[in-house]
Amino acid sequence: MAVLGQKPKVVILGVGHSTQLINYNHQPAAIRAFINKVKPSAICIERSPEEFSRNDFYEFTYEQQFAVVPYAKENNIPLYPVDWTPSETDSELGFGIKDLSVPRFVRQKEGFLGFTTFTEKRDFEDDLYFAEKEDYVKRIASWYSSQPEKTAFDLPRRMFLYRTFLQSRRIQKVLENYSSTDTILVVIGAFHKNDIENNLMEQGYQIIQPSTFGNTNQQEIDEEFRKQDGYSILSFNLLGMQSQIEKTNEKLVDYALAKFGNDESIELEFFKIRRAVVFEKIPSKKALNLYQVLLGKIDNENWSWNGVKDETRIDSYFDPFGNLTLKDRIRLEVAREYRKLSKHNACQNQIEIINSGLNSYKKSMLNFYIEKYLN
Repeated sequence: MAVLGQKPKVVILGVGHSTQLINYNHQPAAIRAFINKVKPSAICIERSPEEFSRNDFYEFTYEQQFAVVPYAKENNIPLYPVDWTPSETDSELGFGIKDLSVPRFVRQKEGFLGFTTFTEKRDFEDDLYFAEKEDYVKRIASWYSSQPEKTAFDLPRRMFLYRTFLQSRRIQKVLENYSSTDTILVVIGAFHKNDIENNLMEQGYQIIQPSTFGNTNQQEIDEEFRKQDGYSILSFNLLGMQSQIEKTNEKLVDYALAKFGNDESIELEFFKIRRAVVFEKIPSKKALNLYQVLLGKIDNENWSWNGVKDETRIDSYFDPFGNLTLKDRIRLEVAREYRKLSKHNACQNQIEIINSGLNSYKKSMLNFYIEKYLN
């Protein structure tokens, strides 16, 4: 157990969940490069012990299950889940929902249990250490202390504070097993960072701000880039709601494509066509020709990554059509281009081919999303 004067140092990296796929400075390779700088003796992550033991993560915490956890396992860095979640009984009592991680039959365009989207300039441009900046700390502190006019509306804030307090207690239990020669890294949602730091400092722990380790440079990012990063970045920007609302990161997309070098696959060809549609606004007739060529070549190829957690659904946390096969997604984009050209029969023919391979649940979900988002 750590005693006074022998306590480990603590570094808390506050992150935006899934901003790794939209912000060049936050990309997964940058997080790995940062971990290399810290050289932690252990890493605490934002998931509760119960769910972590089942390999069950929040669907939107890309940085946890697809960056930090695999990297820690590859490098034999101990992992500690430190989150807290309410019981189903408490969730139902407070919010009228048993499981706060399960979306409705169809998701809202944005917001809680809706599609994950980013629209603010800072989402795209913040550096990796944004959560320690004074203006951010003040903004979050203001939210912590602002009570709504009606107490009945205060449960989300109160539960968030309670959750953060218990996160800090779980972190402290981890720290008790390390000494002054150790540095423990916590990777957690930026909203939690400041309150956890205050709790730990009151217990005599030294907090080291992430920026102390310096910025990650381009060479470090290049060295840590992995192909899954690229597929994830391309999917999030070119297939999900970000392209629907026309808020994508062209620099990050082009960087990801460039890192594939001379690699060839149906999937990459498809992403290149989508890039031309999204950024270059190529004519529908040209897009149709390119998609039709792909349909003539594809066999059993499928996605390298699609972000889907619940395989019974047709969507993912960021894409209304995320759980379609690669072949069906190409057909869907054919249908989209036909719809742009007002060729409604041709569009419907493609949709019927897709529907023929789906059960009634997925079919109903797909058709709702088609009417809402296939434009």
